[in-house]
Amino acid sequence: MSFKTVLAVVDYRSDLRENLQGAIRIARWFEAHLAVLLVGEVEPLPFYGYGSLGYTEIWVKEGEERAAALKQAAEDVEAMLAGEGLSFDVRAHQAIVAREDNLVARHAIYADLTILQRSGKDELSRVERQAIDGALFDTGRPLLFLPAGDAPETIGTNVMVAWNSRAEAAEAVSDALPILQLAGKVTLTVIDPVSGPDDHGELPGADMALVLARHGVTVEVRTVAAGNRAVSEVLQDEAAALGADLIVMGAYGHMRMRENIIGGTTRDMLEEAKVPLFLAH
Repeated sequence: MSFKTVLAVVDYRSDLRENLQGAIRIARWFEAHLAVLLVGEVEPLPFYGYGSLGYTEIWVKEGEERAAALKQAAEDVEAMLAGEGLSFDVRAHQAIVAREDNLVARHAIYADLTILQRSGKDELSRVERQAIDGALFDTGRPLLFLPAGDAPETIGTNVMVAWNSRAEAAEAVSDALPILQLAGKVTLTVIDPVSGPDDHGELPGADMALVLARHGVTVEVRTVAAGNRAVSEVLQDEAAALGADLIVMGAYGHMRMRENIIGGTTRDMLEEAKVPLFLAH
């Protein structure tokens, strides 16, 4: 099992070179085909009523300008990747504003892994939120989310798994096996576990550690008390203490990130991530 097709989702208006470095490294690491999806937005045609022809002409002109800029961005990415020695293709598509998730899902479902690098340190952009929704909740495929800035020198050499014995976490561990099997260190972090047959078992984390061991992954289990800290804060603190360069975790939520009711810990981790996140739902 390995990642043989990885999809990098990029807002065409962002710093293309910076936001593709992580995806390039992952594709090279796994000798995978890199598909780049450049996402553009189309504003819905405004309705102004009788005598509004001038507004329609402005809308058409602005749309043509965005389409030309998207086409140029695709050509720039193709030129950049041509010298990387990778198998790749570049796709440039526009989606109606607030419907970018459908576009991303349509492409992500045919990739082993979707990669999204945050383009700025402020709050997540609309395209980023939509891409997360589409990639995570509409495909059954994992997402690698990279913090803003230069891509980390290493990703997945020292991995922390956030384990809570739920289905989403189990899916994340299973999907991350290609990375876990290559990692030099894997730590299973369990926060405030409840021992017993209906929860984590008699030894919290031991059952999943055994499953991973059968896949050739050596795991250390750490049990952590949250105290007064939020779960996201505990995970960030533990990752920093371990020197982890990747956190593997389940993604929780029943609806859309744009509706602000994605699972609280998942949302907080995405907003506050200092190291890459490998997420699955």
